[in-house]
Amino acid sequence: VEDASTKHHLTTCIIDDRRRIHASKYAAENPLRALVLRRAEIYLVGALAAASVAADDNPVVVGQTFLARSQDPTDGSAPWALTSHGVAEKLFTVNEKDEIVPQVAASVNKVDGLSFEVQPGEDTPVVWDLKLKPGYKFSDGTEVNAERVANALMELNKENDNAKSSLGTIVATPRDNLTVRIESEIQTHIMDAVLAEWVFAVYYKDADENFVYTGPYLIEHFVVDDEIDLRPNPNYIDGKSLERPLIHVRKYPDGTALAEGLEKGEVDVAFHLPIDTLPSLREAGIRVKRFEVGYHYMMLYNLDSLPDMNVRRAIDVAIDRSALAQALAGGDPTRSLFPEYSPYHNEAGENYGEMEQAAALLDEAGYTLNSNGKREKDGEVLSINLVAYPHRPGLGIMQPLIAESLRDLGIEVKETLMSFSWSDTNYFQDIIDGRTFDILMLAQHTLPAGDPLWFLSTYFGTDGANNHANLSSDAIDCHLAELSLAEDMDERVALTTKAHNEILKEVAVSNLVTPEWHVGLSERMADYKPWGSDYYVIRPDLFVSAIKTDAPTLEPSEGPSPSVTMAKNPPSGSPHSPTKSPSTSKPTAMPTASPSISSQSVTDNENPAEIELDYQSSASSRQVVGLLLLALYALASNTV
Repeated sequence: VEDASTKHHLTTCIIDDRRRIHASKYAAENPLRALVLRRAEIYLVGALAAASVAADDNPVVVGQTFLARSQDPTDGSAPWALTSHGVAEKLFTVNEKDEIVPQVAASVNKVDGLSFEVQPGEDTPVVWDLKLKPGYKFSDGTEVNAERVANALMELNKENDNAKSSLGTIVATPRDNLTVRIESEIQTHIMDAVLAEWVFAVYYKDADENFVYTGPYLIEHFVVDDEIDLRPNPNYIDGKSLERPLIHVRKYPDGTALAEGLEKGEVDVAFHLPIDTLPSLREAGIRVKRFEVGYHYMMLYNLDSLPDMNVRRAIDVAIDRSALAQALAGGDPTRSLFPEYSPYHNEAGENYGEMEQAAALLDEAGYTLNSNGKREKDGEVLSINLVAYPHRPGLGIMQPLIAESLRDLGIEVKETLMSFSWSDTNYFQDIIDGRTFDILMLAQHTLPAGDPLWFLSTYFGTDGANNHANLSSDAIDCHLAELSLAEDMDERVALTTKAHNEILKEVAVSNLVTPEWHVGLSERMADYKPWGSDYYVIRPDLFVSAIKTDAPTLEPSEGPSPSVTMAKNPPSGSPHSPTKSPSTSKPTAMPTASPSISSQSVTDNENPAEIELDYQSSASSRQVVGLLLLALYALASNTV
């Protein structure tokens, strides 16, 4: 029986019937046995009541300004978003301390005798054996085995360009039930870091061609660009599905709308909030947590529409990064593509705007001021389309400040705020594919798996999947090829610095700020701890807490028996079923947050019948309940 409420009532009925029939006999023959039976009833029903409250049909509402655009992991950034939503997992992941740790995989090692000393560009592959953890299952109960993982790796590598950035073309083959052999076109000596990249989600397609994942949650209902209903994965590896609540992920058009939803009590976790909304939220008594992120706010230049390096350099030096950080009320102004805490940090140049130097560079490029104060060359005014997107609120705050600095130089600036709605004329993908931007503002985590190779290759390698600048440099490609071979940490840092300097020399990008983010929380989610930027918003450890409940009342039996009280919020079944493809219909009613529900453990005060049931430790709790069930069955059957 999947429904916790039904299970609860069935169990209560069984206990009552058995006890009424046998209580008198047991009490007469064995008083100790009768006492054990009564205590077993209390613990069992209390455990089920706790599970019932944990599975309450009042979902935790997570408000965000982005959603997975599909359930298909081959669709661009979909595996990143699905992992953020707690649906997908990877073979390796990054923990709270930024350490690479196994997730679905157990280990990955070079195969003895099959690693070759080759030069960049040669085709001889490096061979790895990937070991999977035993006992892992997909959310439908299907075993995670080598064949399914190999199929997923091959399909991702073929269909999603992001899966080629670090390894090129790969061949993945099952060696036994839990071993996958991987041969890669591009060598790497940090395969665990590569397989921790967001694109390498673990999945398989069932008989109906649905994508099935391994994460702590599975998709119950999916509306493109609107909302996702999640329910706990009953087959998740940690066995804590009954402790997890339902989750409703709701998309808001921007950070301001998200803050308003939080203030109205519609949202339990608001991820993440614009800085200008924080004073009113705090004044309203709403909890806000600040945390450092590995993201960088940056600008990519379209080298096709801005081919003159002096023009790009003039724009770069005109930007006052310190003023941007002040406007964001947090973060570090920096030109480095990597954060200061990392060994790859490479600060170069001033963070304050140099307007005189910028003007001189524009003059040198032939763009001089006309009678209207505009920069003009050969009768053509210098005009820039400065593009940002709304689901990173900081970009929208910085965009007008940057535009003002450029206008002060005499550059005409069009400010475009992209949309993620397919029906809008400024739809994100249309702008990217059509290359109608001159400067693209974006937020990017530059060390998502702790190593710089993926970011540098993806954004600045000639064949990089996100090479929006359209940069092509033999020097950069050579440094990246050498970096893929380097094992020694000092050598990796040195090669990263060389590639980094070449990228800055080409002025393909202007890094701006390493930001801080803010998350708003309802009372029921006061213990939520954000980390990992937005790569891991919904995690296995998030919603597991001690549950406050009153246990159900049992009819009195012969002899003294402790009394307990019925749980207040029995769950109901979820109304939706998983769908093969994104749904376009909306549910009839939107669930709302319930800040009144608290996550506290029962205290054992004066009444000895009240049980302190800490469901934080699921494994031990379930073992105890299982043993109690066996004991109860044995006692009721009079076999002990």
